[in-house]
Amino acid sequence: MNYLRLADLLRQTLAEHDLDCASLSWLSHTLGVPAVELRTAVKYALHLGICESGAGPVLYCLPRQPMATGFEAVHRNGRMVLRLPGHGLRPPLLISGQHVGPVPEDERAGTLGAGELAYTICRLTLMAGNWLVAASDPTRLLFELIAEGWRHGSTSRLGRGFSIHRASFTEAIATEPATNRIELVTNRHRGGHQLVNLYPIPAVTA
Repeated sequence: MNYLRLADLLRQTLAEHDLDCASLSWLSHTLGVPAVELRTAVKYALHLGICESGAGPVLYCLPRQPMATGFEAVHRNGRMVLRLPGHGLRPPLLISGQHVGPVPEDERAGTLGAGELAYTICRLTLMAGNWLVAASDPTRLLFELIAEGWRHGSTSRLGRGFSIHRASFTEAIATEPATNRIELVTNRHRGGHQLVNLYPIPAVTA
């Protein structure tokens, strides 16, 4: 069996249904391919993965950069969520595309994945492009900053579950403004914090 072709077929099938993920059993039935073959095909594509859900294994299609920086792709309440495990006393950080929706048809040529979380990853990178320093892989750099900022930043509570987390880095991370500092806005959510927004903030001056 051509597993590279099967991996591409899995990606196309999810895209046709505007999905980040689908149950392995549904994909096996829809494509007429044994689940064991689908599991093998996943190993041939970095953007595909399998995680567990309450109803059994789920196959997903997402950009891999967040996972390379420590995030986990998890299935919660029927949708994919990025989860950065807790660090010391810092609870997990969650990134969800619940209110974003799938990738619009006219933007899919520039995205990897078609569902709401794939679109969220893409939109975060596009918005950060207004200030992020030049990088060969801006998505990877952005999620490295998010992960490190969350693990090592300081926290200020705003009330109603919202918090601000500020972190400094040894090198410049932004050009507008030119700074090495970032601010994450989060909302407390089911034992963790969900990312609401992020942006650079001016460097501290003496």
